[in-house]
Amino acid sequence: MPTNASRSSSSRLARAAGAERMALLRERDKLTRRRDAAAAQLAGIEDQLSDVEERLELIDRLVPEAANVHPLPARGGGGGAGDGLKGSAIRRAAIGVLLARPAGPAEPIHYKDWFRELEAAGHRVAGKDPLAVFLTQISRSPVVRRTTVSGVYELDLDAPAQLRARLDRLHARLAEQSSDRAERERVLAELAVAERALDEAERALPRGDDATDRRATG
Repeated sequence: MPTNASRSSSSRLARAAGAERMALLRERDKLTRRRDAAAAQLAGIEDQLSDVEERLELIDRLVPEAANVHPLPARGGGGGAGDGLKGSAIRRAAIGVLLARPAGPAEPIHYKDWFRELEAAGHRVAGKDPLAVFLTQISRSPVVRRTTVSGVYELDLDAPAQLRARLDRLHARLAEQSSDRAERERVLAELAVAERALDEAERALPRGDDATDRRATG
């Protein structure tokens, strides 16, 4: 039977352990908040870096001689976070993986499984958090859409045809705006976005994977 002294010692130990536990819980919460804030900041930086990489890629594709004026500096040592796919290269490789799937390119897939299939195909995504970078990039693709299931995506094989129809509508709107300068500028901005999206969609999906074309020839 425990003595009064042993019960008192056990009670002091429980109080001390409880206090230490509460302190550790507070510290864990503080570190979790710091980690989440740092992750959000890193995701934002990765997003901005991807934008810059895409703009550089667009300039180099449209005006190749521009690269000779200000050549890009060589990247530092191998094995770092800078190695691997970036920007639109991630989207192209990711779409290629789905197009090669035995189940068919339109089969929905969770982005984590998609990322694993990308790595299994021999690709690597650059960045401190490659999975987050991958998710950001596939979400930007004009031929990828979310399903009603959280985290699950699928190819939109109708995207090229839909974008062509959108361009036709925008051109018609532009023709109607003969005097409203502000509206013309808005339509021109939308046209530029739609044209870039269509260009990427047509490069991502070979004509044989354009669902509308398949139906028209089937």
